[in-house]
Amino acid sequence: MERFTDEEVLASSCELGTLNVQKNLDFDIVVVGAGAAGVPAAGWAAELGAKVALLQKSTGVVSQGNCGSAIIKSRSTEAGIAKWIHHTNSLCDWRADVKQLRAYADYSEEALMWFWNRAGFTKETEYGDGSKVDDNARSAELLNDGDKLCAFRSTSGDFTGVWKDRGNTYDYGDDHCYFWAPWVGPKPMNVGHALRKIVDSMEEKYPDFQVFYSTPAVQLVRDGKNVTGVIAKNADGEYIEFRAKTAVILATGDYTNNPAMVDRWCPDIAEFDKKQHGKTGDGHILAMTAGAVMEKQGHTKMMHDFDSALMFEEPFLYLNMNGERFTNEYTGFVYMGNLLKYQPSFKGSMLDKGHEEGSKGWYCTIYDDDYMNWPRDEFVDGPVPPQVMEKFIPGAVEDPQGVFKNLIDLHRCDTLEELASELGLPYDTMKASIDRYNELCEKGTDVDFGKPSKYMHKIVKAPFWGARKHIRVSAEVSGVITNEHGQALHENGDVIEGLYCAGNLGGPFYGGADYPFHQTGLSLGRCYTSGMIAARHALGKL
Repeated sequence: MERFTDEEVLASSCELGTLNVQKNLDFDIVVVGAGAAGVPAAGWAAELGAKVALLQKSTGVVSQGNCGSAIIKSRSTEAGIAKWIHHTNSLCDWRADVKQLRAYADYSEEALMWFWNRAGFTKETEYGDGSKVDDNARSAELLNDGDKLCAFRSTSGDFTGVWKDRGNTYDYGDDHCYFWAPWVGPKPMNVGHALRKIVDSMEEKYPDFQVFYSTPAVQLVRDGKNVTGVIAKNADGEYIEFRAKTAVILATGDYTNNPAMVDRWCPDIAEFDKKQHGKTGDGHILAMTAGAVMEKQGHTKMMHDFDSALMFEEPFLYLNMNGERFTNEYTGFVYMGNLLKYQPSFKGSMLDKGHEEGSKGWYCTIYDDDYMNWPRDEFVDGPVPPQVMEKFIPGAVEDPQGVFKNLIDLHRCDTLEELASELGLPYDTMKASIDRYNELCEKGTDVDFGKPSKYMHKIVKAPFWGARKHIRVSAEVSGVITNEHGQALHENGDVIEGLYCAGNLGGPFYGGADYPFHQTGLSLGRCYTSGMIAARHALGKL
């Protein structure tokens, strides 16, 4: 495979040379990117009295995901937070900047509550008095803005005692680190809808908060080594210089839709389809033209699936698209992309350009109709009754709600042969794999892949169930090297004055090959927080 140099990536991805600027506009803070980091950055700056320009290359606010979380210091011990930082770094292969993890732990509560309140949700929270409550009940009862968008669930938690996932353990002892993780939705609505409400409110309340849609930034303006503004191109093709008296904050998201950048810094994700669109690394490229440098190691990817059926990480039988069992199904789904990289490609729906003949990331989960009798601890959220899952079966529900309709791909059939046909699997191979699996279940020992015996259940009772899973890239979460305040750095570690990189643009907040999945909502929570930190630090209010 051809590899690109940094210079080749820059030359192919940005406008170089002198541009014919038709207009100059003066601001205190210029934020590039209206998403989960850019909207908080611009909003905080406006509330602190700054004149703010928020530039967005698309026609509106864009953000994906449903859950952003925060560390709640009032319910945590100092040692518990320190252990959370150590624990998180361990899941990042010890490559995270612990100062950035500390900044998140110190400021994320304030950042999440700002997002929550400015989006129009109630100011009440389930952690307000420090008492133990039923998170799901409270979120359903209280956290609703009356306009369909609500906090439809909560996956908050307390890191204390021995923490375990399917491959790791960490002992917090008697210490506590509590995180609050409300979910905004329900799908297909997400945090993007909440951020749009925030922008609309800010425009009404603050005359000096100005949003420029369809206006992508194409160059940074510099005075020597200092960044002093941005040149952007509006929908009419005019170049406008946005002068920044205090700072430019880049918050343009990741680069998953830029093949040259993917090949250069994260080739792991090249053969997989992407969940996002328009994420072309604009901010990374702009920062590099000002002397910033990218994280040197292979970049961190986020790959997991919530889109096919309601159950997503249960240890059912997993088959590749050749009908073959390929893994211990007790592997966490956050690592499934790594396993599927070496499994057959499949030509299904939602294929990216360049993957017309098939992509990586496809597999099937197979189980029988006895699943409701399995122990509850074998399910992430408990077994989902058949009548509830029917909206994920093609054609079973006339107008299914709360699900992306183009990803409905759950199947229930009276025979295994019918199931194989609907899933696109070769029946003979699938049947042989199920027979072998049932044989291992009878023995009580998985000598093929080592799955714990308590999760081995025979597939014998009709109707038979199968979900075709499509693991796509949710995000790439590495980028330009910054300090804990979000200031972009030269290779020698010196600050690039006037330039901040927030959200998935800056790092190393993670550093490992895979996004750590011990705390739901860490990615969006980190975006809210880094946007806030950048704005407040630039204005001397941190």
